Amino acid sequence: MKPVIPALAVALVLAGCGGPEEIRRNPPPPPPAAAPAPPAAPGAAAPGAAVAPLGSTTRTALNWWGMYEGTLPCADCPGIRTRLTLMQDNTYQLQTQYLDRQAAPQTVQGRFIWMQDGVTIQLDAAGSNQRYLVGEQRLTLLYQDGSLPTGTMAQHYVLTRTSPR
Repeated sequence: MKPVIPALAVALVLAGCGGPEEIRRNPPPPPPAAAPAPPAAPGAAAPGAAVAPLGSTTRTALNWWGMYEGTLPCADCPGIRTRLTLMQDNTYQLQTQYLDRQAAPQTVQGRFIWMQDGVTIQLDAAGSNQRYLVGEQRLTLLYQDGSLPTGTMAQHYVLTRTSPR
């Protein structure tokens, strides 16, 4: 009689499990609906409004074009008076004047490219391939290897935006 009890238990378990027919008659419940979006904060962009893309860069987030001026360091003179004007079509005009050496500034024009990081520009050969870090209302001349000036001299590598503001 003992062998009959396990066999009977297995038969009852199998009979209680529904096959494919029962699954079709009683489908699983649908997933819960997503909770409604919370109300937008005052001043927030409306749904579908244009917003800065994820990963926005200086190139896409700032008004970087305009005129920048300052006096850059010079190894054997008091400084290099510099005016760099960036245009929206990726052209530039660079005026440099070595103080105590030149009576008038030297002017070159050319094109610049945005580096892959989206925050650095590089002037073409006419501008000696100089690289600048573009920031809010300022350009910082980078070293030839592309690194950012540090230490007490770092502040002297900055050109400040003078127009448009």
